[in-house]
Amino acid sequence: MMSTVSSPGSLLLLAPALMLALAAVPPAVASRHPLTMGRLVQGAALAGLAFTLVAAVWSTLAGASAQRTLVVLGSDTGPIPLALSVLADGLTFTILGLVALVVALIARYSTNYLAGEDAHGQFFRWLALTAGAFMLVVIAGNMLMFVLAIFLTGSGLNRLLTHYRDRLPAQMVAHKKLLFSRMADTSLLVAALLIAASEGTSSFEGIAAAAAQGELSWPLHLAAWLIVAYAILKSGQFPFHGWLLQVMEAPTPVSALLHAGIVYSGAIVVLRTHELLLADGLALVVLALVGLMTAAIASLAMLTQTAIKSSLAWSTAGQLGFMLLELGLGLFVLAVLHLIAHSLYKAHAFLSSGSMVDVLRAPSSKPKRTPTPLTWAAAVAVSAAITFAMGAAWGITLANEPALVAIGTIVAVAVAQLLLAGWAGAALTLRVVAVSVLVTAVYFGLHSLFAAVYSGVLAPIPREVPAGQYLLLALVAAVFIGLSYFQAVLIHRPPAPWLLRLYVHLYNGLYTDMPVERLVYRVWPARFRDLPGRRGGLQS
Repeated sequence: MMSTVSSPGSLLLLAPALMLALAAVPPAVASRHPLTMGRLVQGAALAGLAFTLVAAVWSTLAGASAQRTLVVLGSDTGPIPLALSVLADGLTFTILGLVALVVALIARYSTNYLAGEDAHGQFFRWLALTAGAFMLVVIAGNMLMFVLAIFLTGSGLNRLLTHYRDRLPAQMVAHKKLLFSRMADTSLLVAALLIAASEGTSSFEGIAAAAAQGELSWPLHLAAWLIVAYAILKSGQFPFHGWLLQVMEAPTPVSALLHAGIVYSGAIVVLRTHELLLADGLALVVLALVGLMTAAIASLAMLTQTAIKSSLAWSTAGQLGFMLLELGLGLFVLAVLHLIAHSLYKAHAFLSSGSMVDVLRAPSSKPKRTPTPLTWAAAVAVSAAITFAMGAAWGITLANEPALVAIGTIVAVAVAQLLLAGWAGAALTLRVVAVSVLVTAVYFGLHSLFAAVYSGVLAPIPREVPAGQYLLLALVAAVFIGLSYFQAVLIHRPPAPWLLRLYVHLYNGLYTDMPVERLVYRVWPARFRDLPGRRGGLQS
């Protein structure tokens, strides 16, 4: 059944529609006019950003009369609730606008980056398909549409990852990533079918209503665990992180698209179904523990990398781990803030990675003194005082937000690194302390702002937590304090034998990807046929 009701959701459909229309351009035409294709993709992305802004203003002005969910085709209820529906809420406007902006930047960058290559025009066709499909993921109003759109996104991304078809490493990692993607997609599809069969709806609003009714049925419990499994696999979490680190053979714009956008699909589906996951409870604890472990390992491994893009890839794995940790602790609003900040940073980092060579070649200043344990402890104490005082100034205290035990500690150790960097002389120290106060003020200001903006979309930051969760919060705080001590003090000391051994192990990612990769090719053998000079292909 087609909907004839106008709503902000109808505008949101135009963004992916323009992209998918460009993906349908015949290959021969795209190959003859690569620069035109690049400009069209960039223009479509900017138009999508404009449609998103207009829809957001329309929804705000319409208030309660605005239609949040627009069913375009089919039905969201019934024995087989298969529908094309759009959810027009604050989360949709935020992430869709972010994706449109990032795609516009990537398209502009790719116009020069790939200039002169034979497959330049084809690249923009697959970029348009991947971006358009991911926009459908963002605006999806139900689980089944989300699954179909993410399946299409993965197919387009696989073609972008293998853009250089003569590179064996690119073919191999795309093969491995595709297997993990399909495992994740299957988990989410089964979760969607379980929810539809149990509740007679697959819409995200229907899932929230079902979770609010009380005790969950076993299909809903199982669906919650499958959603968490999807988030872990799609986010490249330990020990399934290898593919996320190895996709560096793809063009840099593809790395930027993956690390600044598509890799967030796990976080997005957790945000969309957070009511169900809160009702289950234990699944979120597992998500938090996996995210914490990944963040810890990735932050250490990142320090050992010698290639710029490899370091950025480890950074993405760690930041995604941190994001899933926030989601697992029920800090959904802060996870959205983290998503926006990390997406913009990572897009810039990848697209400017080439200029890092010039930065590293430039003469460096005289190295500062190595912090002593006492200096580090003093910096952490000062930063903790600043952080918790600034939180209290914004009305954020341990009494009304117990999660401040973990989040406040993380912010404090981050500010401590800033203090240690400028701890030299009274004047400079005072300036650094002033900057630290400003940084914490901005963070807690955004903390409060996002809590207000998404108050009707996401569950508020918990004001009460079970007694057992204090153990999890204390574990998070202890891990980040330990990481801070390692990065600020231990790593700068004369290299002890155990530290050298640890350095080598971390450089190789603790070797966990080796058995995983062997298992992948045993379960799903691959034959790469498009490599020059390899008759009949190469069996992997």
